[in-house]
Amino acid sequence: MAKKYQIITVIVISLLLIVFFLSIYITVDEEMPENAVVVITLEDKLYHSIHFDYVEVAGKTAKITTLGKAKAQGYKPSPISESLGYFRGNRQFLFYHILSKLGFQVNSRWDKQGNWLW
Repeated sequence: MAKKYQIITVIVISLLLIVFFLSIYITVDEEMPENAVVVITLEDKLYHSIHFDYVEVAGKTAKITTLGKAKAQGYKPSPISESLGYFRGNRQFLFYHILSKLGFQVNSRWDKQGNWLW
């Protein structure tokens, strides 16, 4: 009976190691969290990164809110901020992505409170 448990243990450990090494080669793009802080402009109904160019908000009424609230109110992403890649997160290994879903802090563009970490 002990030999059976040893075989099962070896198989389980081997499968875990295979999954771990495969997860290093698979990458996942981090998505912007709904609580990320963004700047909205009321006149053109766009949301911007907090690192926007002044030209994008010059002469407009700008307010700070979260991404989830901005989307719910019908705001669209700023084409300039989008083309500069401000709304894209880091590319992570699947292993790190799983760890972040389990609550561990990994390299990210946003913290848990929605603040930008640039």
